[in-house]
Amino acid sequence: MRRRRFLTASGAVLVGGVLAGCAGSGPNDSGNGEVSKTKTKGSGGSASNGGGTAGEGGTTAKGGFELVSANVPDQVTAGEEFALKLTVENRGNSPAAFRSPIRVDAGGGTQQSGTIRTKEVAPGKTATWSTKLSYPYVGAVTYRIANLEKTFTVKFVGERLPVGETFLSPTEMAVTVRDVTLTDQYRYVRGNGRRVDVDASEGRQWAFVTVRAENRFRMGQTLPKADSFRLVVGDKREAPTDIAKENGQYKLERFGRREVKPGGSKSGWLAYDVSADRSASDLAVEWKGSDGTGTWTALWRP
Repeated sequence: MRRRRFLTASGAVLVGGVLAGCAGSGPNDSGNGEVSKTKTKGSGGSASNGGGTAGEGGTTAKGGFELVSANVPDQVTAGEEFALKLTVENRGNSPAAFRSPIRVDAGGGTQQSGTIRTKEVAPGKTATWSTKLSYPYVGAVTYRIANLEKTFTVKFVGERLPVGETFLSPTEMAVTVRDVTLTDQYRYVRGNGRRVDVDASEGRQWAFVTVRAENRFRMGQTLPKADSFRLVVGDKREAPTDIAKENGQYKLERFGRREVKPGGSKSGWLAYDVSADRSASDLAVEWKGSDGTGTWTALWRP
């Protein structure tokens, strides 16, 4: 499990990730921080994600600089760092340094997330600047380099894990899908102590999913609800089903506080009604959560 922390003490999200990297990263050539000695030409067209380039004849931005190339991924797993790498050329007549704020739009308004700063660049020469960024939620985020009048959109997707591994949410709720078991019969004990075996309907079976949630944040918070765990069967997402058995079930109190202190946890099983022709390899378990700022997902496969 990769531990990640995205919230400051006040709860504000570090949308741009490593802000110190944004402010402090200078030009580099093969990572040594030097301005390029040779002129780099692009392949034509506009700047694009995934290592696309901006060729000659593009719009010269403020300060006489033009974007020569950009290396930005199209898709990243939410919470993982990625590199934003830009090469600019001084199209002016005198040495100058390039400066520009990086503005971020994640659908809730635009905010500044650091500044690009290069060393002084001679006319006709290029400089390469890079930094590491991250974003904890799923969705599309647009990074705008204001003084180049260029934007790059990165799609952030939920994390994929094997059954048994732990996902740590942006709120530091650690969730583990421990097991996925298929069965056409289960047993429960009635109040009078009698054991009862229950058979699945014809052509059906149950998938029992064992989950654990632990609060690793420094303050109390609410545990995930049972119906936030969905069984993915093909292109459908199934909610847990009610069965007669209750012992060991992942179930929160119906009334009162559902909040746990730091270190508090809850473990148990959830039952899903699925077709009898499905095997465990056909299934996945998805947990979806939110904190009022954004949404995250994690998907476990056996």
